[in-house]
Amino acid sequence: MAFIIFLLTVVCALGLSSHSLREFYRFPNGTWVENIAVRPNGNILVALVNTPELWEIIPSAPSDCNPAQLVYHFDGADSVNGITELSPDTYAVIASNSVWKVDLSVYEKASEPIRIATLPAGTLNGMATLDDERVSVAISDSQLGLVWRLNTHTGNYTVIHQDMTMEPNDDLGLMLGINGLRIANSYMYYDNSPRQIFCRVLIDESTGEALGPYEIITHDVLADDFAVTSDGVAYLAGLTNNVVIKVFPNGSHEVIAGSRDSTDLMTATSAAFGKPVNGQNILYVTTGGESEHPVNTTDTRGGKVMALTIDLEGWIGRFEGAGY
Repeated sequence: MAFIIFLLTVVCALGLSSHSLREFYRFPNGTWVENIAVRPNGNILVALVNTPELWEIIPSAPSDCNPAQLVYHFDGADSVNGITELSPDTYAVIASNSVWKVDLSVYEKASEPIRIATLPAGTLNGMATLDDERVSVAISDSQLGLVWRLNTHTGNYTVIHQDMTMEPNDDLGLMLGINGLRIANSYMYYDNSPRQIFCRVLIDESTGEALGPYEIITHDVLADDFAVTSDGVAYLAGLTNNVVIKVFPNGSHEVIAGSRDSTDLMTATSAAFGKPVNGQNILYVTTGGESEHPVNTTDTRGGKVMALTIDLEGWIGRFEGAGY
């Protein structure tokens, strides 16, 4: 009986219920939450588009405490976008077209971020860590339709991918091409939002350069950022379709949460695997708020962090003892 009570306490502490999808935290009206990363301690980092800020959401916060706290405001930037972990609890963060190093590994409060480089980019968007030494990152440029490699130690950068599957158009109202970007099992996975395709390319994980053809895994999937397992099963945040889409390596896909008429996942923007709770795998999903485009008024509900319980095959295992 004591063990059962303990498990119930853990579930309540994390704000999870028996439902597969629930709202975990909602930002004020006018807030667009764009990207997400999960810290080793299970806390959640989120990037905001409407203001250049990085926030931390604390799942274990007591019910009488605010679970959200500001990590850093990037003066001079318009927005914050991609996030990727370089080493345990140290992150590269995109603020406009600059990439910054944010170190949370030593202090309770982040030390002053260090600017790594400013790229001659169109619009820097998704980002993923490349090599075993975790020095270089790959960054999607949605406006130019290409991928940059950035050495986070030297600040040197170069273009490593440019393909027709990444090309931009203005079908969604903005000039966008390649959007979300993740690296798993020696592939770089990416999507092109206006073309509604989900793709991959085999890469050299040290240089990030292509070792094979650019493949379209599936069509007809409107998506922003996403999470992907080591077996290549992806969970796509479905933008204004207001859904999470599960895509299998053979290209088949299905909606596993949300719907076009539901506000639960209104403008779903990104996804990241959380720390398992009571044997259940958690996918955190961010939203841009109840608006078709980035919010510029206070007439809509704010962006949210949602917690979705999922059955995972090919779990990456980061919270099950996986190291760096």
